Order: sequence, then structure tokens, then C-alpha cells
Amino acid sequence: MAARLSLLACCLLGLITATIAQISLQCPPAEAIIRDTVFQNFLKDPTSPAGLLRLHFHDCFVEGCDASVMLESTPTDGTDVERFADGNNNSVRGFEIIDEAKTRIEAVCPGVVSCADIIAVAARDSSVILGGLFYQVPTGRYDGRVSNRTLANERLASPFENIDQLKRKFANVGLSTQDLVLLSGGHTIGRTKCRFFENRLYNFTGGLPDPRLNAEYAAALRRICTPQGADPCPTVALDRNSEFSFDNAYFRNLVANNGVLNSDHVLVESSETSGLVRNLAQDPNLFKVLFAESMINMGNAAWKTRANGEIRRKCSAVNTRLTTEVGHIAAV
Repeated sequence: MAARLSLLACCLLGLITATIAQISLQCPPAEAIIRDTVFQNFLKDPTSPAGLLRLHFHDCFVEGCDASVMLESTPTDGTDVERFADGNNNSVRGFEIIDEAKTRIEAVCPGVVSCADIIAVAARDSSVILGGLFYQVPTGRYDGRVSNRTLANERLASPFENIDQLKRKFANVGLSTQDLVLLSGGHTIGRTKCRFFENRLYNFTGGLPDPRLNAEYAAALRRICTPQGADPCPTVALDRNSEFSFDNAYFRNLVANNGVLNSDHVLVESSETSGLVRNLAQDPNLFKVLFAESMINMGNAAWKTRANGEIRRKCSAVNTRLTTEVGHIAAV
């Protein structure tokens, strides 16, 4: 199986640019602006790429990739929007970076680049900065006008879920079990709050730690995530000893029972996914190529069109009727 996957990786390296629709010429400087914005913010905060990657994930899993996660309110939903859902509120980051890129693009190409496209391109650039594979991002998305916090609570994957729950949520947006494994590899960068896995350290079964977690690593995590500790919101790297490198160390850690979240560990535990996890742990190039393919798959989820979307002037608010009529071309 590993040989077949490696062959697929080699083929995809040659085809990935040719098979993806070319970025529109509506705003030639847009990609360079997004790339520079991502890079400048990375210099100020090296954790920002992980935040932008997660922002794209959380956008696409609710109502499709339409920047609905950016909205602070809508005429139909009020402030009951995705941004304030349980999995997003005080958790998802990068809004200000997308806003910055949008402002810069509007100054040179007003009304032609959607916030949804900016998020998708910024996510790609975030992985590339830390060593991921460059891939062409299909563009032409419109921004949504609806944002529903209840729907976000239902559809966003939880760190506490099992493999069947995760598969269902990925299938809801047209993603396969292979996509689930590959996109979970996005945890090769970034951090998580202790509250999302503390049950594995102190009270998994009968008040004991999760026996599936490497005992030495569990002890190290308990020194950071102490009950009623001085730090009310401590965080740890999702990828032990490799949080700033976009590589396959995440999968090597899973094989060594060093996965932090339950939703990570179940990937190496399930017979449906463990084989792929082990192959990815052995082949860093395979991971990078297949991750890019799965990112394209996710980025294609439920695009809005001119009929049910718009090009927002400001990413945090839907347009008025006048600006909706003016700004209707969605392409980078």
C-alpha cells in the first residue's frame, strides 16, 4: 500500500498545478498581497499560520467555504453567528489578518476579491511558510450572507469525538476518510488549550489517565496542565517537539501514542485509518502532497454563487444592497 501511495504522490506532484483551475486575472496583485500579509504577521507571531489554517477549516465545515465564520452579525441571524459558536469563540484566530489583506486588496482592486478566497489562499500560504507544499488554490468563491451559530455547534468537529463521529462530519462536506486523516495532519503546527484534553490526563476512566497515552508524555502534560494552576488557560503543542515545522512528525507522534487530542489518537487506533497514519509517518513527502490534495478538496465545499452570495466590502459584515450590486465578481 505504501508503494501505491508513493506512486500517487509522485503523480500528484506533476499534476497538481495542471489540474487545478488557474487563478483569475481579476486582481493580479491579490495573491502577492495575501502572501505578504501572512508573512508579515508570521514575523510578529509565529503561531499565526496555524490560526489561519484552522480558520479555513472552520469556515468550510459550516455552510461551505464562504467566509461566514468572519461575520460579526447578519440581518437574519443577528449576533447568533458562527464566530461565537462553542468551537470558535475565544479559540479561532486570524480574523484581523484576513481583514488586513482585504483592506490592502480593496485599495487596488475594489469589489472583486471575496473574503472566502482570501481565507483559502492565506491557509495555503500559512502551510508553505512552515514547509508545506505550494499548490494552486481554485478561486471564484462568493461570500455568504448567512452565519448560524447553532449549525456551527453541530457541524464543527470536536476534540472529544470518536472516529465514526469524525467521519460523519467530514462526509457532511463531501470529504472522505482519507481526507479526514490528511487534514488532521494540519495539527503538525499549532497549539491547543489544556481544557480540550485534560480528561485524558486526570479522569479518563475511574479517575485514572487515558491508558492509550504514552505515560511519559502524559506526565509531562500534567506538569503543564495542572488543576487550578497559576495559568488559567495553558496551551501545549499539538505536535510534540515540532510545532513550527510543517512535516509528518504529527503522524510519527500518533504512532508513538503521543497524540494530544482524543480526535488525534483515534486515527491510529481505528483499523480504517491506522494503515494510512503509519504510511504517512514513514514518508514526509507523501504527507505534503496528499495534504495539498485534501486541502483543495475541502476548499471546494459548497461554494456560493452570485445568486446566493456577494463580494463583501468588509469581511465582518454583509454588504448593503448597493455594494452587493457593485461588488459581485468573486475571484482572486
